[in-house]
Amino acid sequence: RRPGDASGSESDEEVKETADEKRLRMAKSYLDKLRAEEDEAASGDDDDDEEDGDGDNTRNMDSHDRLANRLKNEAWQGSGRVRRELAHRLIQPAPEDEDEDEAQLDEEGDRAGVVWRGHRLAVTGLALTGDDTTAYSVSKDGAIIRWDVESGAKTKYPKTPAVVLDPTKGGGGPMAPPRCGAATLLCCAVSAERHLLCTAGTDKRIHVWDTRTMKHVQEFASHRGAITSLAIREGTGQMFSASTDRTLKVWSLDDMAYVDTLFGHQSDVLGVAPQRRERVVTVGRDRTCRFWKVAEDSQLIFRPNPGAGQLECCTFTSPDTWITGSDDGTVSLWSTTKKRAVMSWGGMHGFGGLGESAHGIVVPKFSTAEEAAGAAASRAAAQELCGVSAASAAAPPGVSNAGRWVNTVAAARGSDLCASGGGDGAIRLWRVSDEPGRQLMPLWCLPARGFVNALVVASSGRFVLAGMGQEPRTGRWARDASAKNGLLLHRLKLSD
Repeated sequence: RRPGDASGSESDEEVKETADEKRLRMAKSYLDKLRAEEDEAASGDDDDDEEDGDGDNTRNMDSHDRLANRLKNEAWQGSGRVRRELAHRLIQPAPEDEDEDEAQLDEEGDRAGVVWRGHRLAVTGLALTGDDTTAYSVSKDGAIIRWDVESGAKTKYPKTPAVVLDPTKGGGGPMAPPRCGAATLLCCAVSAERHLLCTAGTDKRIHVWDTRTMKHVQEFASHRGAITSLAIREGTGQMFSASTDRTLKVWSLDDMAYVDTLFGHQSDVLGVAPQRRERVVTVGRDRTCRFWKVAEDSQLIFRPNPGAGQLECCTFTSPDTWITGSDDGTVSLWSTTKKRAVMSWGGMHGFGGLGESAHGIVVPKFSTAEEAAGAAASRAAAQELCGVSAASAAAPPGVSNAGRWVNTVAAARGSDLCASGGGDGAIRLWRVSDEPGRQLMPLWCLPARGFVNALVVASSGRFVLAGMGQEPRTGRWARDASAKNGLLLHRLKLSD
């Protein structure tokens, strides 16, 4: 109650806390919590200092330094300046785990992963909230589903409203949706801070939903082709959309308005990935990878080696490096300091035996044939688990060479752990580092029958979630009848 108010009435107005006071109170509470944790962790180390006269002062100084270093590291990790090391903490499942009794397998989960059903057709897009608790998926049948990652419970969104053309508001002519297949959704992005979910597809529209009420709140019309990728810059309301009309558009979710169009690609833009700064990387069917400086309205153009495949997907691993996947099974690491890929592993996704010339893996410089054989063995083991034969280079019936395409790549936010997926029955894990000649190294593979059309890795590194389908994301030129349409969850184990 107000100071000096002695009435004691229940109807007296309470003192309202301003925004600055709330921030100050929360900051003090957070610092007190960190101090308690640091004091508890350091209590065992400082027992010997109690014999000295200045033990209390020494402990206070050490606690202050540790707290300052912890806050600095957390700030750097949040801004992406420091890369968290998760890859070396991963525990690879041992082959002898297959012989364990059924009770233990039930507790630890099936090595083939857990499939969540809910989509009638192939899953095409996947988005994960920053706290790794909720996932959103879209599919070719136009369904939008919210998933609880812990329990697997699902909640279906209403169908996307049909586009109604209004001559007074534009959106007609080249921006009109197609007469057939307009309900197909190809991508989605979520902003948990603003409680917004964005979906897009072949109707050339971006649909904005309120995640609290699951209601459609806005519709953006500006593209003249199908929208292939959506991405929201972390911590902001800035959204980027890529399309087959060869453009990259910028939107503001705070103002619910169109901002700008970036030109440069000479063919369809297939993927877009932003970072915390106003930097974006895109890949397109013109066989280029472009690094955009949005504020400066400039771009850097990167091209794969002559004869290499077409780039299909991309994601950032640090503010200045990113990885891409190609339609020939190649996964590459790029940097703003080089026009060519820093490191490329060819044929990492595909079919083939374990022979030296049968697996088709092309190792980069400074890598050995033993590392290629190990990568092929892990791929073959994952394929055997999901029913894909690794004895020959022949793809399953109906899959053909489309199974070699790297449809999606993903990275755990702010860490060195990455993943790539195709249609060969394996999700491959990667480790990114700054060590010369070892900047991009394969770890092992997870089984995944069908086409991996979307992929996310938890920021904690505890799981990998894949959007699976019997068909590729952007077409129907291949089909794996033995696959299931839905989400595939692989739990990962980390050492302490």
